[in-house]
Amino acid sequence: MCKAWDDHKKRGIQEGMQRGMQQGMQQGRLFEIYLSVQEGDYSAKRGAEKAEMSLDEFEKAMSKAGYKIPELV
Repeated sequence: MCKAWDDHKKRGIQEGMQRGMQQGMQQGRLFEIYLSVQEGDYSAKRGAEKAEMSLDEFEKAMSKAGYKIPELV
């Protein structure tokens, strides 16, 4: 293969890895927020604010991820 193709391929792999890491960090942050709400460290309303979601969106996402809102436990 030519050098230009190899460079293009490497750049694509690097960009994909970077996007994957960013998504993983965002997901990890959300899971930490969900856990903090589930454990009662702060309210679902505060969790939604931290996650930059509406309360309804947050509660649905939290439930979908397998976490429980304390009022529902």
